[in-house]
Amino acid sequence: LNEVFTEFEEEPIGSASIAQVHKAKLKTGETVVVKVQRQGIYETMSRDIAFLHRAVKLMPPINMAGLVDMNQVLDEMWVVAQEEMNFLAEAANMEEFARLNKDVAFVTSPKLYREYTTTQVLVMEYIEGIGVDEKDKLLAAGYDLDEIGTKMADNYVKQIMEDGFFHADPHPGNVRIQEGKIVWIDMGMMGRLTERDKELIGKAIRGIAENDISMIQEAVMALGEFKEKPDQSVLYEDISELMSKYGSLDMGEIDVAEVMMDLMEVMKENKIRMPHGLTMLARGLTNM
Repeated sequence: LNEVFTEFEEEPIGSASIAQVHKAKLKTGETVVVKVQRQGIYETMSRDIAFLHRAVKLMPPINMAGLVDMNQVLDEMWVVAQEEMNFLAEAANMEEFARLNKDVAFVTSPKLYREYTTTQVLVMEYIEGIGVDEKDKLLAAGYDLDEIGTKMADNYVKQIMEDGFFHADPHPGNVRIQEGKIVWIDMGMMGRLTERDKELIGKAIRGIAENDISMIQEAVMALGEFKEKPDQSVLYEDISELMSKYGSLDMGEIDVAEVMMDLMEVMKENKIRMPHGLTMLARGLTNM
């Protein structure tokens, strides 16, 4: 500690299951936060996942119509947890996010101090800021809440539809407002969409704008993964119902996040499994 920091607060300013965060000051004068992984967390979580796999075998059969494979859910949880436990992967995420959003005037993310970062310790710029959900403080500081909300939603849709690289855990603790900018922090859980995924999501949204049920149906079928083909007539009916909700809205009036959630609900009802990227997107959009 003495080689790198002049000050290091022993009491953490934040604490979660995988790591805790301490405020510190570098010898070069910058105030930073140091994310420190809990000792033995990998072994603990690995053991927990193994226990859960064993528990699944002991569970009585539940008819989920082939929708949820509990072992697959546990495998996905473990993959995401392992990514979160590798702070070098998070460091790479921070650099990629900063690069993709460098031209967005109202968005920023903490500076990474890569020279002090390892798989289990992450050092980054300390962000003071105001929590995005601290309404009274934001108003007292002269911020326009509508403007923050609009810009945040706009940037999130850009992350999804343009970058295909988005924050998958945007809870209020991970979004702060500082010096007129939206600051996205904690890049441990990020989602990715392929060019094909983005194209199909765009096609589905365009289908809603153009009131074209067949176009939406094609996109949903191409996006999903299924053991057996769903009933096309039931799917068509569910999409028709979704269409009646949006009526004759123009493309610019459509809430992309709400459309995505509705489409995912249709997929779930029709036993169409979502690929990993869409699962992460569902998580992110639910938080948003």
